Amino acid sequence: MEREGAKRSFKFLKDSGLKMDIFISDCHRGIAKWIRTKQKTTKHFNDIWHVNKSINKQLRKVSKEKRCEVINDWLKAIRRHLHWSAQTTIPGFEALIVAKWKSTVRHIAGKHEDHPDPLFTSCAHGELEERKWIPIGIFL
Repeated sequence: MEREGAKRSFKFLKDSGLKMDIFISDCHRGIAKWIRTKQKTTKHFNDIWHVNKSINKQLRKVSKEKRCEVINDWLKAIRRHLHWSAQTTIPGFEALIVAKWKSTVRHIAGKHEDHPDPLFTSCAHGELEERKWIPIGIFL
């Protein structure tokens, strides 16, 4: 039903004379495929709220496992980091958003420099107060 709604919305907007360069929706594979194959001039992005909700759900589940309880202390920061990654990047630089997002794992381990992605090699924040970092051996 969602894909059909997207198709109808596209048709309505095109019939109204609007050109859609970008379409944002939840993480619906059918919509993504339809846009990729049938609306080739339109870029599709997943809604950041839905992406964040999905990641948060998975992290909460993992945080219930033995030795992973510390993840709970970082859930809010992880959600904020995903939003920050998208909001502070100029449209068209999707690879930089991904590089910033991938730096999260190193950041929560207390590693703020020498990130492996050349697009984002160090955290953008200043000095931080001491925190309960997640040991590297657990995730990295």
